[in-house]
Amino acid sequence: MSDTRSTTASARTGRVRIDDRPKHLATRLESGDIAVINVADLDRDSAAALVAAGPAAVLNAQPSLTGRVAALGPRLILDADILLVDDLGQDVMSLREGQEVTVTGSKVLLEGTLIATGNRVEDEDLEIEVADSAALFAGFEGAIEDYLAKDGPTVLRGEGVPELPGLADRPILLVTDASDAAKQLRALARWRAEAAPYVVAVDGGADVALKARLPLDAVIGDAELMSEKAIRKAGCFIVRVGGDGLAPGAQRLDRMGIVHSSVTMSGSSLDAAMVVAAHSHASAIVTAGVSYGEAELVDAGRSLVAPAFFSRLACGSRLIGAPAVAATFRPRPRGWTLVMLALVALVLMGVALWSTPWGNDLLYPITSLFSSLTHAAGGAQ
Repeated sequence: MSDTRSTTASARTGRVRIDDRPKHLATRLESGDIAVINVADLDRDSAAALVAAGPAAVLNAQPSLTGRVAALGPRLILDADILLVDDLGQDVMSLREGQEVTVTGSKVLLEGTLIATGNRVEDEDLEIEVADSAALFAGFEGAIEDYLAKDGPTVLRGEGVPELPGLADRPILLVTDASDAAKQLRALARWRAEAAPYVVAVDGGADVALKARLPLDAVIGDAELMSEKAIRKAGCFIVRVGGDGLAPGAQRLDRMGIVHSSVTMSGSSLDAAMVVAAHSHASAIVTAGVSYGEAELVDAGRSLVAPAFFSRLACGSRLIGAPAVAATFRPRPRGWTLVMLALVALVLMGVALWSTPWGNDLLYPITSLFSSLTHAAGGAQ
């Protein structure tokens, strides 16, 4: 790390790391770097990935908040005390990886020369009125029809969806890389021990599952977002091929010689994982790190609402969030617990019998024998 790098209230200096895809950028970020992105309406999951890497500042070529959705992503950035400057324009994307810049207020300086000016996002900027649901979903009819015409056979009928090997009617535990996934996995410890779920990890959720000492029965998503160890631990690997024909992460798997299958559909890796799970023979699909509220559904962007909605619809009533399972699961009593309960019950019955004349007569031979043995042992000593 450069000695000239600094972080102060008025100016922040650091090396720039640039990528249109915040989650990919987060894999290269180091603490104190300056992240440069090009995303309108920064979603919560992307912001969480950036925050975990600890950048000094986040520079966005586009507005991080347009007012169409809740301020989930920008809020995470500010709550982590990370400077957020957005609407800088495309000039900021012309920076070269590794260049050192200084961010002062809303200005970005390279070697003392102003290269871009944007808007520094403050807490009060997030207090805006989000469009109501009717306005938010207005005009979606055509997009939904187009989505169903293209991806309907895959999402709703399961055409071209690969099978999960070795599932055998077990429940599926779907692990994401969301910030609360690890905590939810800990809350599921007793359920995991009894249910022995089939673990499906999504993107960076593969490393989350490894840290929780879970087997990686299947990994679905972008291999660029996980460690090499997670890739090699995977029982099987499935990549998502988008409508543009691109399969994020497939090239890395090919270089590593990892055999993989694919599912063709638009949306995110999580949507693909849910579709694969939906057309499996799982008894239940339990998700760790997945939110189901309206704000979270539209947070990822308008283009992803239809895939997110229909992938969840395909799972139907089998789809359950980890918090719900943790709150309602009642573990079966363990063997030693049953033995202790039986012994306590016998002792209490004996005490109750001894307190009655009939019980006293019934237990007298046993107590006399025990007393004789005790005296005999004492005499032998």
